[in-house]
Amino acid sequence: MTLTEPAIADSEAASGAGGAAAPESSDEVAAAPSILAQPFVTSDAAEVGRLFVLTSLLLAVGTSVIGVLLSLGRTEAVAPWDLFGGFNAYFRMWTLYRMSFMLLVVMPLLLGVALAVVPSQVGAGNVAFPRAALASFWSWLIGAVIIVVSVFAGGGWGAIDGVTGNESDAMALTLLGTGMVMVALLLGAVTVATTVISLRQTGMSLLYVPPFSWSMLVAAAVWLFTLPVAVANLVVIYADLRGRPAIAFGRAESPDVWLQLDWLVEQPAVYIMAVPVLGIAVEAVGATVGARSSRPEAITVIVGLFGLLAVGGWSQDYFTAPQDLRDGLVYVAFGLAAVLPLVALAGGAAELVLRGTKTLDRLLDVRMLGAGAALKLLGAAALVGALRVIEPLDLLETTATWAVFHGVVVAGLIAGVVGLRNWSHELLIGPLSVVVGRGAVALLLGGGGLLVLSDLISGFLVDAPDLMALSLDGSAVLNVLAFVGSILVAAGAAAAALGAVSALRTPVMTEGDAT
Repeated sequence: MTLTEPAIADSEAASGAGGAAAPESSDEVAAAPSILAQPFVTSDAAEVGRLFVLTSLLLAVGTSVIGVLLSLGRTEAVAPWDLFGGFNAYFRMWTLYRMSFMLLVVMPLLLGVALAVVPSQVGAGNVAFPRAALASFWSWLIGAVIIVVSVFAGGGWGAIDGVTGNESDAMALTLLGTGMVMVALLLGAVTVATTVISLRQTGMSLLYVPPFSWSMLVAAAVWLFTLPVAVANLVVIYADLRGRPAIAFGRAESPDVWLQLDWLVEQPAVYIMAVPVLGIAVEAVGATVGARSSRPEAITVIVGLFGLLAVGGWSQDYFTAPQDLRDGLVYVAFGLAAVLPLVALAGGAAELVLRGTKTLDRLLDVRMLGAGAALKLLGAAALVGALRVIEPLDLLETTATWAVFHGVVVAGLIAGVVGLRNWSHELLIGPLSVVVGRGAVALLLGGGGLLVLSDLISGFLVDAPDLMALSLDGSAVLNVLAFVGSILVAAGAAAAALGAVSALRTPVMTEGDAT
């Protein structure tokens, strides 16, 4: 029973005691909003979640296309700065690709799934603050538009080859948009976390909250510990950007701006995108084979441990000596320990398969294939992250950094596809096509695997890495593999977006239709 049910039951009882209820007057009934107005006024978290999911998938297509162009520059078929029209333009796209995949694609995609699914999982009729959920979407979307427009207008997060006054103004807009996006994501995360904590069914302990809802609660806590630090960085950067030339932290003509934010897309902070992936994977496997974990509290602990290891605000090294931080015991311990919860969770998923129905059609279900693919890529990313912190391998400032990033990002995209298939009813869409779902998972797994592999091997071949060379080092064969991988990721993102949009045209079966 939800918190709203007693009031509904009381009103129904009063109606029954007094006979047939009198029809409401036209003044008491608010006119239903039009289809065009609905996205601006809805208080239904499922509709807000659907808006997040669809918009982030469309942005995933655009971001992955930028990745294809960046990878084309790695093949030496054309110089990347010629491809984009100069060093600054290349640097803008290089940074936009990373920030966009994190803040405009994976995090809002999984947040959208959570807004639609979490209330039904914990027995609530809606999220705790439905208007705040709607505000989070539109704030995020406006911030995303500001980021994209300002970057293409010459803004971005720093520069390499000097800037004009207009470009400096565009950079300030980029910082503003980035801050808006982060605050909006935090608002949505607080809405989900409050729903889990305050509106769950009576008697439902946090230890026995469904895995996805628990993973979103953990993710919300991690985001609250991490993103405000990045917002503080933005404030410092903006003040220095508008300050006197002697102030160096926010010099527009240098990469200093980016160097104060790059920790957000590196380990351990990059794992904040991946916490909900664990919950989606466990639930998808269990729903596919029709089994429940014999130790749900173990899953709870595992997800919580991974979330703890994803807290990364402390790992920025711009204001300290990088080697002092990254050679420290804490950084090394976080990098090595991140592998353990993923191995444990894979064991929990395997237990579900052993306990459930193992027919061929279930094993080849989109949810099963997607859960396995997401865990494989996330495990590969964590393994590369563990290798990075081993000092003799000397992988810290190499393309191995982006192997971790790509593994986490593509795992998040695959988890989004699994969520579309597993919770289509909650997202108010039709079921995702099996063919499209399998195709998207296969393309994303293949592309993500090639990107992780090529970036890792290229990391071992680096002689003297620097900021711009992080996307150029490696043999010609590996760079071609990265190019192919980026094409596959773009195709997978396009397939997922197409499948989600097509599912909008498919009517959702209601209980009345089923009977």
